[in-house]
Parts: sequence; C-alpha cells; structure tokens
Amino acid sequence: MATTGPLRPGDPSPSERVTDLEVDSVATSDSGAARSAPPLAPPSARTNGFFGRTFESLGNRHYRFLWLGVMTGMSGTQMQFLARGILAYDITNSFTLTGLIAVGFAPASLFGSLISGTVAERMERRTLIQILQAGQVIIALGVAIMIITGVLTWQYLLIASMVQGLYFAFMMPARQLMIQKTVGKELMSNAVSLNSAAMSLTTMVAPAIGGVLYGFVGPEGVYLVVAVLNVVAIMFMTQLPRFEPDPNAPRPSVASNVIDGFKYVRQYKELLSVLVFAGVVMVLTMPFRMLLPAFAKDVYDATPFQVGALTAMTGIGSLFGALGMASLRRGQRRGAVLMGSAFVSAIAMAAVAGLPYYWIGLFLMLFVGIGEAGRFALGQALAMELSDDEHRARVASIFEMIFGFVPFGILSVAAAMEIFGAEAAIIGLATVLLTMATIFAVKFSRLRNLG
Repeated sequence: MATTGPLRPGDPSPSERVTDLEVDSVATSDSGAARSAPPLAPPSARTNGFFGRTFESLGNRHYRFLWLGVMTGMSGTQMQFLARGILAYDITNSFTLTGLIAVGFAPASLFGSLISGTVAERMERRTLIQILQAGQVIIALGVAIMIITGVLTWQYLLIASMVQGLYFAFMMPARQLMIQKTVGKELMSNAVSLNSAAMSLTTMVAPAIGGVLYGFVGPEGVYLVVAVLNVVAIMFMTQLPRFEPDPNAPRPSVASNVIDGFKYVRQYKELLSVLVFAGVVMVLTMPFRMLLPAFAKDVYDATPFQVGALTAMTGIGSLFGALGMASLRRGQRRGAVLMGSAFVSAIAMAAVAGLPYYWIGLFLMLFVGIGEAGRFALGQALAMELSDDEHRARVASIFEMIFGFVPFGILSVAAAMEIFGAEAAIIGLATVLLTMATIFAVKFSRLRNLG
C-alpha cells in the first residue's frame, strides 16, 4: 500500500494509511487496520429485508467509528444550539438579535465553503476533522468561562457562532470523502442517510438533556458538557485509518477548483436540480428551526426543558425520516420523496403556528422533523451519489455553501416576528414554502422522476 513519505515517530504504519489511489481497498473489512477487501457481494447477498438494507453500512467497522464520532460531536452541537438560543433571548429579549446570533455562522460558512472542498482534497482528512473538533472544544470552554466570570454579552455569542461557521464549512466535505472511501459508492446513499439519522438521533436526545442541564446547572454547565462530548468525538476518530490525499493528483489553484466545481454542477441537470431544490427548501425551513427557542418562549412561555422537548420531538421525526431514506435504493422514485418532504414541512409548520398550544405543537414537531429528513438526508445523499469521485468534495462544499444563504431567511423571519408576531410570521413562511414546493413539483420533472 502506498504511503506519502518516510515514517516519522508516532506516524501510523503503512497498513493504517489510506490514499485516494486506494479507494477500492479502504477499510471495507471489519478489521482494525485498512487492508484490501474482497469484492463486495451483490446487495441481495448482504441485505436481509428492510432492516438489513437500512443499517447495511454499519456493518463496516471504520464507518461505525465515523458514525459514533458524528453522534457524539453533533450531540454537543445540538446542546450548544439550544443553550445559545435560550441564552441569547434571555440576554437580549429580542427576536432580531436572537436571529442574528443564530445565523452568525453563515457568513463564515459561505466563504469557508469556497476553499473547503480543495482543502479536503489535499489534506489528510482524519487530522482535519480532529482539528475542527478541537476547535469546538475551545469555543465551548471559552463561552463557559465567560459565563462563569460574568463577562458574556450577546456580541461574544455572535462571535462564537461566526467561528463555528468555519467548522461546518470544512467538516462536511472532509466527512463526505471519508464516507465514500470507507463504504464505496454503492452504499454512499445508505451511509449518508445513516449519517443524517445519527444527527437526527442527537436532535432527539441532546436538546432534551441540554434543557434539563440548563435548568439544573445553568448554561455554563451545558457548554462544559459540549466540550467533553467533542473530546470523546476526537477519541473515536483515532480509531480510523488515515485518509491521505492522492499524491499524484493535479494541484490546480483554489480559484480554478472552485470554478471547475460550479461548471461540473451546471453541466449535470439532475445534480443541479437537487442542489437548487435543497437550497430553496433549506432557506425556507431553517428559520423556524433556528428561531424555535425564541418562538417557544414567546408563544408557549416554555421552560428550557420544554424547549428541549420540542427540539427532541423534531429529532424523533428526523430519525424516522432519515431511516426511511436510508432504506431507499435506486429506482424507488427518490426525487418524488424529496419533493414530498417539502410539502410535509410546509403543512407541519403552518399547523404549529396556527394551533398555538404547547402539547399540539409538541406532536406536530414530529412532522417538521420528518420533512427535514427529506431535505437534509435524501438531498445530501442524492447530491453525493450523483457526483463523481473527482468532484465529490467540491459538490459537498457547494452543498455546504447553501447555508450561507440561510441568514436571508432567518433575519427576514425574525423581523417579521417582531412586526407581525411569531405565529403570523411562521404561517407566512409556511405559505411561501408550500408555494415553492408546488412550483418545483410542476416544473422540475427531471427531479420529480429521479430514481
């Protein structure tokens, strides 16, 4: 197996390195070190009904550790989102400032995404992800210390949110490349959907735990737990082989790479339609999710635990939705399912705002989560599956770049909540989403018929 240079003290052995030249032999065995694996068996030989198809990628040892790293790291992220949303509204008592803090990550995510695909292609990915996770530890500890010392203001929360945007910008392309190298293109859709299911599971459990912790040990306690969870995520990553870039790959400039990525997406209509649809739906659904803590406190006078329960119910819906997406295979009208998820989100959001009772909202958040799973899990999986190996990191960075447009939605909805009230603003948002989903369903036949 090829290495990228002479071994240094502390370097992994050649059997623990994986390069892009070795995609067919990466970690597809169930052993601790990456080695050449026998050819994959036909799907019918490796799956056994719905559950066999759904959890197929978890049979890969290295993918399991990658999946567990996502679980622990995203648990911390979800707790941090909840704590930051409640803390921001408590400090400012303003929808607009809370929305500004919620979208602070987006500018850094947008600009970081311009180069993140190139960085993921040229840097060893396990190390890159561990560096990003270490940054999460530093952010969480920094905010906790400022809370304890009494110097925290909303401006510091905004800065923390902005820095975190770089984490998201660079994490997604690196992780997508690792997933593909680990399970192969055949299971890419399944693995990405299971990755989304892990995120949904954390959305289900972590906010509820975070809400309880917020009530008992305060926001500083939540941020300390976030730091610990990211340390655990780093430890899981140590169980993976190194994913070295191809040393013989051409090294065009960053600008050329970015331009080539956009040209590639524009050339393939199915891929372009998936990205455009996912982007529009993201801009129209993320405002409700990001402003949920403020919405719940204003409409329901919710406690931190109740806010966490609402987010957890969204996670339950997302989990079931993502598992359903993971069971889908080519030829099963996945484009129609993707489009249908937008209708589910729109109707659920309108119902939550139109029926402003906590227990009804708690139930309806299940359907908000199911709709979200279609946009995030299936949209991302289709985008990665439709991309070739050479451009996958750049497509992932373009998918992540979509987050850069989320502030337009969140700040607009936050302003509308200030002027018209929370319920009216969310009903208006749901109406716009329903209208756009209908237009896509009628006009985008290529996407609708995508199998």
